[in-house]
Formats: sequence, structure tokens, C-alpha cells
Amino acid sequence: MSGSFIAVVGGTPAERDRVVAALADHDLAAEAHEQLHLDVVTNLPSLVIVVGDEAPELCAAARAAPPLADVPILVLTADQDRALAAGATDLAMPVLTDAALARRVRNMQTLGRLRGPWTPGSLGPVLMKVNDILADQGDDVEALIEVLELTRESLAFDRASLVAHIEGSPNAFVVAATDDPARTQFTLAIADYPEIAEAIRTGEPVLLDDATTHPLTALVADKILARGVKGVAVFPVTWRGRPLGAIILRKNTTGARHVVGRGAEFVRLIASLTAAHLRHGAVLESLRDQTHRISRLKYEAERRLRGIESLKEHFEAAADGVVIVDDAGAILFVNRAAERITGFARSNLNGRPMAELVAPASTEVLAGVVEKVLGGGNVEPFDLELATTASEHLMVSVSTSTVLADTGAVILTFRDVTAQRSLESELRATKEFLERLIDSTVDAIVAADMRGTVILFNQGAERLYGYRADEVIGKLPVWELYDGGVPRQIMRMLRSTSHGGVGHLEQTRREIRHKSGQLVPVNMTASIIYEDGREVATVGIFSDLRDRIRIEQRLLQAQEKLQITEKQALVAELAGAAAHELNQPLTSILGYAQLIQRQSPPEALHLRAVGVIREQAERMADIVKKIGRITKYETMPYVGGASILDLDRSTAGDVPLTDHGSSTSSTGDESVDGSRTREFSAFRPPPEMLAALELEELIDDPAAPDSENGSGPGEEKTRVVKPKR
Repeated sequence: MSGSFIAVVGGTPAERDRVVAALADHDLAAEAHEQLHLDVVTNLPSLVIVVGDEAPELCAAARAAPPLADVPILVLTADQDRALAAGATDLAMPVLTDAALARRVRNMQTLGRLRGPWTPGSLGPVLMKVNDILADQGDDVEALIEVLELTRESLAFDRASLVAHIEGSPNAFVVAATDDPARTQFTLAIADYPEIAEAIRTGEPVLLDDATTHPLTALVADKILARGVKGVAVFPVTWRGRPLGAIILRKNTTGARHVVGRGAEFVRLIASLTAAHLRHGAVLESLRDQTHRISRLKYEAERRLRGIESLKEHFEAAADGVVIVDDAGAILFVNRAAERITGFARSNLNGRPMAELVAPASTEVLAGVVEKVLGGGNVEPFDLELATTASEHLMVSVSTSTVLADTGAVILTFRDVTAQRSLESELRATKEFLERLIDSTVDAIVAADMRGTVILFNQGAERLYGYRADEVIGKLPVWELYDGGVPRQIMRMLRSTSHGGVGHLEQTRREIRHKSGQLVPVNMTASIIYEDGREVATVGIFSDLRDRIRIEQRLLQAQEKLQITEKQALVAELAGAAAHELNQPLTSILGYAQLIQRQSPPEALHLRAVGVIREQAERMADIVKKIGRITKYETMPYVGGASILDLDRSTAGDVPLTDHGSSTSSTGDESVDGSRTREFSAFRPPPEMLAALELEELIDDPAAPDSENGSGPGEEKTRVVKPKR
């Protein structure tokens, strides 16, 4: 019976016996032969195992025998290159374990069925089952997976998959797979699978014994090795000469050429049955739609690239950075200036999302700009924060263009404004500080341009003028804040050299006009602001004098009152001194005048003169009394336009004279108006004068008793008593 035994040849008897015993332990019958003898051609071994150092030569001899041309040969040798060249079907190392050897032999026995006739027990029943599955379920994914599972198992591969491909598409789509049934209809790039591309291009099977070393897959060998794949067989799926896809068979060990012959015919038949159900199926129609969309996108991308290419020289010559992004925000083009500004090479930027180069806070702004420009509308220049290779951030000013919007691209032109924005920030901070400083100043500050338009009006000015800043700035001409021709006068003084120098005005007193129309006195200084020697504005600083004037008036009134008070005090003190000095001699004059009158005979001629003296002395005494009562300073006109003290108005009418002995004293009472009045006491006569007057009164009094003469009332007095000196 054909294929009824396994022949082990070559090597030493011990080597052959070890192989036979190892197979026997795994229920595989084997016979050991020093040399392979074909006594009966019809009884061919199902598998030939060659061992020993001369294995390549024995393999070549077996292949030279026509009956063994299709018999699988397993060579156990370290000299693998020579063995493969001699026609070995599969290779293994001499130190292969018994279990591994048995597994390898069972796989190799499958080749007998593949290369033998279509007999019961071969691939015929499998093919019939595949046909029944496809006829019953069509291109259903589960049916296709079942077909792939039968194919994989029959051909001794680890996994199988079916991919669909639309002519002209750069992608293939996995329709079904045995290793991961849930993963279907995902995309593969044909460029990453050169074995599939080759099978679709040529329409012939591609068999790779070791895909990690084959020239066809050399560019993707690392990816194949990472997936653990070595043996690969690819069979195209075609319908009427048009490729629809491919069936891919993979295994983790080397070897794929064992399917040559009946195995290849078996897979071709399955591929034909599959193509008949795929050609008008829903899966392929869906893939055609996807391919159409991809083709359209590809066309749009190519058209976009042609547009970029036509403007490339213009972009490269620009001093500003230029970045072109698509509708998804991916970078399509970067010019040299953009490379210089960001520090990134264009090879590292192309294809990357633009959002990776901007600060997180700016991503939404960028997305909105791209959307608006693609809609056909430009946006005003805006600031964007970009990252650089130095892990720093740049502030750039970005402008847009809709030139490529029809092709789904947005042109962003930008320039570095980091230093400018930093300076602006510093100037803004300084400006805000100065504004706060100006607003916190008590004095009013008003600035205007040379046309008279107010451009600065601080809070002090609001308090002084009664206007709000928004009522004045840009609305009210500066000359309406002054009275009459004051503005022209101030400008003449500013341009003169006599008032602090050209462009400066020393402090001067003027009047400004309040919102109510009232004129307000102020102290002001002013200056002209120049730019490049040209007058551009004027500024004035005003101090409100109303409170100061009120204080000065009160001070003046107080000074005047003080002067009057001091004058009144001086007059009162002078009056007191005069009264003190005049009172005593007047008293003496009056006393002696009385003595003379009383001691002189009635007919004496001098009595008339003495009477006049006494009368005028009494008048002088009345005047002295008035002088002693002076409490205020009142005058009356006198001869020649002069003024003299009005004693009647300056004295307290009924203020009594107080007796304080012989010393002068004064008492002061504060009047209602704050002034003080003074009262002065009159001086009494000296004691000797009082004694003389008392004696004289006794002489003149007829009722007084005369102790010395013993005279009674009515008696004439004859004795004259002289006053003591």
C-alpha cells in the first residue's frame, strides 16, 4: 500500500535506531535502512528521513530517483543550505526532541495526501465540504472563517486569513481570519505586505519557506519576525482575470513549499469558490464604497499637494513662517522660516498634528480658525503660543489665507512676536501703574492733544471740575475748561522763555470754569509734550485754592481781630496808666482848692480863680474816670482829617470803680465777640489829704461838736486847722 511506512536512511545504526524508537513511542511506524532500496516501486514510503553526515548526498540521490520525486524528505542535519539545495522538503536539527520529531513527521505525512491522487481520505472530501459551506452561507463571515479553518488544517499551517482588495487601492481589507475571528474588515496597507502585493500583481501563488530571510520581504522582515511568522503561502483570489483579494496561510516554522502539487491545486479551487461568492457580495460592495471614498480623498490630497507645489517657491522665499494644515489639523508643509522659528526640522513636522506644537490653551482657538478658513472666511491676525525644540514657548502672530481652502488646506503665516509682546506687557503694566498713580493724585491732571481734544482726565480733575472722565475725554475741547482767553494766554507763556523755559510753565494762579459755570481759583503748572521735536500734547496740573483761600481769609480775620484786641488792650493799658498817673495830682489840686475856698474870706478876690481851678480840676477828674473805664477802641473824627479816641463810646457806661488800695489793677471779662474789656480802679487821695479834708468838713459842719472849744451847734467856728503834710 502506498505510503504505508516511513523510511529512515543514512548515518550510523545507532542514529537510525534512535529515530525509529522515537517515532515508535508516538505510534509512528518506521524502518531503518543504511541505503534506500526501491525493490518494489508501487510500495513507496510515505516519508523519507535522512540522517548522518552524508545526508545532503543521500537526499540528492533520492531526488534523482523518479519514483521519489514527489515523496517528502526530512533531513536531520546542521548543513541546512546543502540539504535544501539537494531537494530536501523540510529540515530539522539532529538534536530535535522526540516529541518535536514526531510532530514534524506527522506534518510531513500530510504531503503524501497533497501529492497523491484524489482518493478517499485525501483532500477530495474537504473540498466538497468547502463547496457546501459557501453554497449554503455565501460570503458570511462565519462561513468564510470555517472555510479558512479547513484549509489551514488540511495544509498544516498555523493560521489563515482572507483579504479583499479593490483594484487600484493602496489598501487591503481583512474579511475573515482564523487566529482572531472578531477582527474583520480592518485595513492593511499593501505596501507593508509585499507578498500579498506580489500575488495580486502576478495572479500566481507566492510561497516563502522563511519570510524573515526572503528577498521579497526583506524590507518588512523586522515586522514579520515580530509577529512570529516564518513560512508563508499566498494564493490570489481572482474572478475572470480580475483580482478580488488573496488567501494567506502562515506558520511559525519554516517551510511552505510542501503545498506544491495537489496542495496548491486544492487552495486554488477553494480560492475560485470563494471568488464566486465574493464578486457581488455585500462585503466587497462595502469595500468598494470605502475604496471610492479613499480614492476621492487621495485625489483631493494629490490636488492639494499640487496646489502646495505651485506655491512652494513663494512660501520658501517668505521671511515669515508658513505652515499648511489639512482639515484634520495635520501639517502638510513647513517652509524654511518656520523651521528656523520653531527649531523643528520639516521632516519631523510633516504629518504631525499642528495641535502638538501649540500650547494646550490655544488648541481650541486653532481648531476654530481651521474650521472657519475651510469655510471660506479669513480671520483677523491672532496670537498663538508655539513650542520649540528648546522646550520654550514662542508667541507668534498668525494670519490666514483661503487660497487652498477648496482643496481642504489652510495656510497659516506667522512671525515671532515674543519680545514685542513681552515689551507690550511691560509697557501695559507701566501704563496701568502710571494711570493708577495719576488717578490717586490729589491734584487735577488734564492732558489734551494739539487740536484741543482732551485725552487724559484723572479723578482729581473730576473732583475739581465736576465732570466725569467719560464726559470730557474725546468729547469736550480743553478751552471750555478755562475762562475767556486763558488757554491762549497759557500757550503763549508755554512757548515763551520767561515763565520757566520753552515748553514749561512755572506755578501761576489762574481760574478754571466748573461744570456749574462757577470760576474756581487754582494754582497750575503746565508743559508741552514733544515727540521728535514736534508738539503733540499739553498737560496741566491744577491745585484747588478754594480751601486755601478760605483758610487765608479766616487767618486774616483772626489777625485783624488780634490786632484790634491788641490795640484795645494797649489803649486800655495806656488809659489805666494815664488814670493812675493823673488821679493823684488831680485829687491834690481839688483838695487844696477846697481848702483855699474854705479858708479864704468870702470877699477874697482869688476865690473866683480858685473856683475856676476847682471846676476845671473836677472836669479833668471826670475825664480821668472815663479814661479808667475804657474797654474798647472807638474813634471819632478830629480837626484836619485826623481821628481821636471817642471816650464816651470807648468806655463802659456804668462800670463802677473798684477800690484796690493804692495799687493799679485790672480785671478782664471776655465779651461775646471774643474780645476782652478791662476795668481800672481810681486812686484814692493820699492819707494826709484825706485828713485835711476831714478836718475841713468838720470846720464847715455847724452840727459837728468842737471838742476843743466846746462849741455847740450853731456856734461860729474861729479856729483853722492846717492839714498835715
